Amino acid sequence: MKTFQTDPSRWHRFLNGVAALALASVAAFSLSGCGGGSSDATAPPPPVTVAAPGAPTGLTVTGGENVATLVWSPPAVSASTGLPDSFEIYRSTTATTNATALVAPANLVASIPAVAAQTTPYSHTDIGLPGANATYYYVVTAKNAGGETPSAVASDSVTGPPVPATYGNNFSAALVFADDIGITNLALDPAKSWTISDLTAIDHNTGLRPLATEVTAMQALTVPQTTLPYLPQVSKINPLYYEQKSINTWQGEWAKANGVDQEVNANWGDNLSSASLSSSAKIRIEMVLSKDVTATPMTVYPMLLLSGSGTNELQGTTGVATTATTAFVFATNARLTLQKLDAGGLPTGPLVVNQALFDPAFPDGLNKLSGEIPVSGNFTYGFVWDPATSGSIAGKYRVTFKLDPTSSFGVGNPVNNTFMKTVSNGTRVSDTEVFIDIDVK
Repeated sequence: MKTFQTDPSRWHRFLNGVAALALASVAAFSLSGCGGGSSDATAPPPPVTVAAPGAPTGLTVTGGENVATLVWSPPAVSASTGLPDSFEIYRSTTATTNATALVAPANLVASIPAVAAQTTPYSHTDIGLPGANATYYYVVTAKNAGGETPSAVASDSVTGPPVPATYGNNFSAALVFADDIGITNLALDPAKSWTISDLTAIDHNTGLRPLATEVTAMQALTVPQTTLPYLPQVSKINPLYYEQKSINTWQGEWAKANGVDQEVNANWGDNLSSASLSSSAKIRIEMVLSKDVTATPMTVYPMLLLSGSGTNELQGTTGVATTATTAFVFATNARLTLQKLDAGGLPTGPLVVNQALFDPAFPDGLNKLSGEIPVSGNFTYGFVWDPATSGSIAGKYRVTFKLDPTSSFGVGNPVNNTFMKTVSNGTRVSDTEVFIDIDVK
């Protein structure tokens, strides 16, 4: 009988293989039978998804004079849709019934925050539209993190002039009317004072926005506006802000001096000393009078530069008011003069400019001294000097700001009660005269 010898090494390899298979089977049973191993415990949770909201319903558009008023209802609450965070308004002059095509960034007009649990209709008035019976097509979308769902397209024609009215700058700071006269030379109403809680009580003689026509338009809205600020249109540059030169309206606090002396600081525009001035270009001249009001802080709206610089500057506010301890002062006795200096630095030549505030001999425009609200929302005396039109040449000139004893052209010719006790730049001659020398190349 034959016998066979077994190779020990082969036998060991066989046993090792069987052991490995057994261990693998036990491990697999352990993982599947115990509901998963440690790797499942550290796995991130699945992302939370938000369902897009349903479509706004019942959109209507009613055209008016350079305006269109939109009314729509929020989407019905549904288990399969999310709640909207905002309503986006899109506009086009291209005839269409395709809502999806109209929803494009270039057509975005405004974003209206959704109000939690509101089931009543929303409204928005699109103002400043070119008229001439042009037809405007609108879509309102309901939007959240999950998506954006459009309404049906609605449209109407808009009347009014082809070029709509333009808007000025809102006054954003604090202002004291030294002579109780507004910046357009109208006496302030003795029975009125600054208010933002009642549009009907605003003194339009201040010359500050809102103008009487703007108040009328706000009161005629579907939901009448009765207070300030009125901020229907967010900035497309920064949606947290509301831009100047738009339908948005606010007004910083102002006060009457009521004959009380005003001790102020005088400050020339920075460009007169920091910029290169050329005899072949227009030169902007600004003067600011300000005073301390720490004892009675005044309501202001902080401003932010949104884009541009110089004449292309655009600023805006959040619409959240705060208080300031410095106020601008407007005195109607202002006079501006400009005179060429001789080689010794003395003003011996003829006056190139000699103009009092409100002088009717000078038409409104850049070369007229006036009280202004620039895009910053502050108050300034402004004047634009064009050396070429005045026959002026390169050289050094003295610009002088004076407060005449009696206003030559202010309504009622009030006696001066504003006194320049300090000057931030330039030279102070007296309580009623300061100057700065400029070098025109």
